[in-house]
Amino acid sequence: MKVETYLINLDGSDDRLARATAQLNDVNWPFQRFSAYDGRGKALADFENHDVAETQRLIGRSLLNSELGCYLSHYGCAEKFLKSDADYLVVLEDDMKITSEFKTTLDALLDYLHTHPELDWYLINIAAKKKKLSRDVTQIGEHSLWHAYYFPIRGLGLIWSRKGAEEFVRQGRTMTMPVDIFFQTWLSKNGKGLGIWPALVRPAGLDSDILGTVASQGISRKQKENRSSSYELKKQKRMWRDRVYAVKHLLTGQ
Repeated sequence: MKVETYLINLDGSDDRLARATAQLNDVNWPFQRFSAYDGRGKALADFENHDVAETQRLIGRSLLNSELGCYLSHYGCAEKFLKSDADYLVVLEDDMKITSEFKTTLDALLDYLHTHPELDWYLINIAAKKKKLSRDVTQIGEHSLWHAYYFPIRGLGLIWSRKGAEEFVRQGRTMTMPVDIFFQTWLSKNGKGLGIWPALVRPAGLDSDILGTVASQGISRKQKENRSSSYELKKQKRMWRDRVYAVKHLLTGQ
């Protein structure tokens, strides 16, 4: 079994890289730095594979440059993983804080997954804020591995299977929503998401390197997003639809 870990980090975000590196080195967890896609100052229309009209139709607002950069960074990680011979990929964002049991739990989790291919999963969230509409699979030490039928919104820490990464690269090529919302919508529909609880990765509480530039320009996030009058309705509709998918998988166990 071979595992690779990519740490997403913007060029120039040296303090974040140093903090994340120190944490991972402390627990002897090898990783590669993945240079994050920097969309700052780039017009939305200049992003390849970004459907502006479909984004407004689906979520009722424009995507921020930072959201597109985050999406492309996660997409790039999946592409790089598929070019390797690794069985699993751990993806971490550099504003994370790992727990003391990060390595021991991940080692045991990956061993379990490697010997239970019948689980047929795509993506595991190891940074979930909440555990909703779930069914436990097994206990890994003090942590539970669970079917995350309503896949959590938080991309700080993820684990990909090769099959999951292949499907993401295929189905997620066109960007029409933030990547964490795409994961929730996609995995709530197909039921192939898993989670770890309690979370092994939490936010470090650092300000965003990219979103901070928006605030400094005196532009609110709401203005930047160019929200339509139906934004809230579309948001609630999407969330309820994903919950319906999740309940269906919870009741059927599929």
